[in-house]
Amino acid sequence: MEQLRTLAAVVDLGTFDRAAAQLHITAPAVSQRIKALEAQTGHVLVQRVVPVQLTEPGQEVLRLARQVLALHADTLEHLGVTEGGDDPQTAPWQLPVAVNADSLATWFRPVMAQLGGPSTVTGRPPVLMRLSVEDQDHSRKLLQAGAVAAAITTSERTVTGCRSIPLGRMVYEPCISPVLLESLGSHMDLSRTPVVVFNHKDDLQDSQLRNVPGGSNAPQHRVPSSEAFIRAVADGLGWGMVPQLQMADSPFAAVDSAFARVPGLTDETVTLYLQRWKTPLPALDRLEHSIREHARQHL
Repeated sequence: MEQLRTLAAVVDLGTFDRAAAQLHITAPAVSQRIKALEAQTGHVLVQRVVPVQLTEPGQEVLRLARQVLALHADTLEHLGVTEGGDDPQTAPWQLPVAVNADSLATWFRPVMAQLGGPSTVTGRPPVLMRLSVEDQDHSRKLLQAGAVAAAITTSERTVTGCRSIPLGRMVYEPCISPVLLESLGSHMDLSRTPVVVFNHKDDLQDSQLRNVPGGSNAPQHRVPSSEAFIRAVADGLGWGMVPQLQMADSPFAAVDSAFARVPGLTDETVTLYLQRWKTPLPALDRLEHSIREHARQHL
């Protein structure tokens, strides 16, 4: 158990010294535990660089370590061992989950409210979550690294040790402020019209511009916040692909004003999946149930 905990700490913190400080042991003790784990598995698990890098066998062992530590924490909670504090061995366990920003701003919000509320509301202790906001196309990497127990992803291909559950589709519309559209006139040139993108991983707008001559040269605003992204489009900074769930007639609306459609562009549909560890953790099972419930309602 301590060897697995040490491996996770080394990877999370990047160096043996930082892991030693968190675990309240010496750096040589950390090194001895990692060497012992490597001897047991017959593989080099960690490349001794700064920050440390996992080998391919190391990624497999780290996934196992995360799951074993999660089961250990869940068992302690079931037995009523809730010492907490700063000690990483006794602190309350948080369920690590990767979710994309658009889901987090919309249909995933009631999931958090349902699971994370006080026990007096739900009748059960809250599920503490540690969220990683990651693009739905890239959260798969976090699952492969064992950094999260569940992820909202666009990948149907199942990660080793996980189950893949189809959730539904998010629809994005090419939207623009009516004021900006009017100012551009009837001969709108998309290669010159500013476009709003979430970050460098956001290719929804790029997929629309691929068929536009010179579209790759369109000026960009980069706005890495779901709500601010919608506001930027509404304020006329440029056009962008807006989730229907964040439009004015949605319960998750980010703005009150209506949008105009960008002439000549089409909707984009993104299919979402939940990938989760196969490990039967009660907190993870509750998360899956809640995600399924709210995905049926909104996707």
